[in-house]
Amino acid sequence: MQRGTNLIGLNVDEITDLLISAGFNGSYGNKISRWIYRKQVESLNEINDIPKRIVNEITDLNGDILSDIAFNRFPGADGSVRYLFTNAEGQNYESIFMDNGKRKTLCVSTQAGCRMGCKFCMTGSIGFRGNLSAGRIVEQLLAIPERKQVNRLVIMGMGEPFDNYDEVTKALDIFTADWGTALGKSNITLSTVGILNGLERFLKEPKCNLAISLHSPFPDERAHLLPSEHKNPINKVVALLKRYPIGKPLRLSFEYVALGGVNLSHEHAKAIAELLKGLKYHINIIPWNEHSAANYSQPTSEELNNFTRLLNQYGVPLTIRQSKGNEVGAACGQMAGKN
Repeated sequence: MQRGTNLIGLNVDEITDLLISAGFNGSYGNKISRWIYRKQVESLNEINDIPKRIVNEITDLNGDILSDIAFNRFPGADGSVRYLFTNAEGQNYESIFMDNGKRKTLCVSTQAGCRMGCKFCMTGSIGFRGNLSAGRIVEQLLAIPERKQVNRLVIMGMGEPFDNYDEVTKALDIFTADWGTALGKSNITLSTVGILNGLERFLKEPKCNLAISLHSPFPDERAHLLPSEHKNPINKVVALLKRYPIGKPLRLSFEYVALGGVNLSHEHAKAIAELLKGLKYHINIIPWNEHSAANYSQPTSEELNNFTRLLNQYGVPLTIRQSKGNEVGAACGQMAGKN
């Protein structure tokens, strides 16, 4: 472990190795991990059950917990708060805190920008500006004032998680470990377009709930909306989901952005039911959120009502999800890493 390594993003074994390399007893590694992740202290100086000389030496060698984090805060009238982070690598990325009563949810990013190029998504329009390390992912939770309120986590911000698989799964280990932030796996949901190699790795040992970006059941139309369909066809995605079914208490869902006049027909509803037959799943219908990078239309109430009626007719379980953060430019599909 190199000196100067930011402590956020290290697992308990790495923190233990860091202590040993500095000449200290590695048994303090678990305690330090718990202070950082479980107790979520802002400074190592708050640690009171480890010799002060060790705390001071680790601080001198590696910096304090939040010393390398900068962000701007944009609160919205709906109770949501958008956070714009800027790191030492010059990357801009966002998260959003959403207060829904008992459910306090944080949506985090895994990349600065994204290379998937989904036509309806503003993040895709700015291109790819680099992967985020596990530390940069985890600190989106640890840095914000609401960190101790958060009881739900969604990995649905900027970027494609399976395009940054190793760092994302390391962050998930930190989020769910007893020495980490100790969030339940069923309280975390990861959203992906369905990159096949990452999907198969994940399904063999799922670390949280899984949401697949569907948006159309027809391969040609889906390829237009999600260029990733060309190399990661939805039929193969569904085949993998059937081969490695997600067991309780974890859940499988599909995200479906409702585009007015595009993907809400009777044929779409029928094809969705046929495509997903045999899976245990739920569909989240997300009315498209307007932004300047795409020319789609929000669906009318009549379109949404008719589409949900058809899905119900075909036995498709669904929820219409109302996005938060629209006012501050952080609703689903609007994140672009800008002030």
